[in-house]
Amino acid sequence: MIFAQLTDIHIKAGGKFAYNCVDTLSHLRQAVAHLNAFHPRLDFVVISGDLVDLGNADEYELFRQEIDQLEMPFYVIPGNHDHRDAMRDAFADHDYLTSEGALQFSIEKEGLRIIGLDTTIPGKHDGHFDAEKQAWLRNELEAHKDQPTLVFMHHPPFKTGIQHMDNIMLMRADKDFWPVVTGQSQIRQIACGHVHRAIEIFKNGIPVSICPASGHQVTLDLDPDGEPGFVMDPPAVRIFRWSEGELINHLSFIGDFGGQHPFFDKDGKLID
Repeated sequence: MIFAQLTDIHIKAGGKFAYNCVDTLSHLRQAVAHLNAFHPRLDFVVISGDLVDLGNADEYELFRQEIDQLEMPFYVIPGNHDHRDAMRDAFADHDYLTSEGALQFSIEKEGLRIIGLDTTIPGKHDGHFDAEKQAWLRNELEAHKDQPTLVFMHHPPFKTGIQHMDNIMLMRADKDFWPVVTGQSQIRQIACGHVHRAIEIFKNGIPVSICPASGHQVTLDLDPDGEPGFVMDPPAVRIFRWSEGELINHLSFIGDFGGQHPFFDKDGKLID
């Protein structure tokens, strides 16, 4: 089974540019084309938050118009730029989503449990994992304790060293989140968005990754006093491969970077 993670699209109504310079609509169209062209064909896509920029109905209407061009199923969770109720209305046909409260899901795909968490709190950009969300996740993990599990969430539950993003990470993660998942050996990976960069950590026995955005990327600035900003590094998606009980992932960069170039000539000799 091969599937992808797409994140942090930030669509604005009417295709308006984000921050007056990022054509997020064109970036989404390129991402959709990239995912549709991937070979072997992807089984599904998980979209891990910040589908739109302001969380209004017009933005979700445009997002659905574009994302429905995917040739495979897709699953969504909210980010801090999303509006939970407007998003639930926009995806009313997606019956895997919880019908009230936090917008979450838990599904099974070829022996792999896929959990999508809602780490948002209305009106704020930082992430929260309150008692109700903790209980929901505990129940899901207990109900499927013998099933390998991949958890998707928007806000990362660790500090990245990019200070302005760490200020709006998953707050109280060490008290509210990690006690729920630590020791749950069925969790093979936690996959996040939010930071618009490829970042990885191994924490409390669990691999955790952040996926780059489909458009603009947060500047890699590890100065604690660094100014918030972004760069136009190549956008990317994560491609996951689940086979024989092993889960691995790759970064797949969106764009034309030349190739495919051969290593060997037609006679099988290495090209020097």
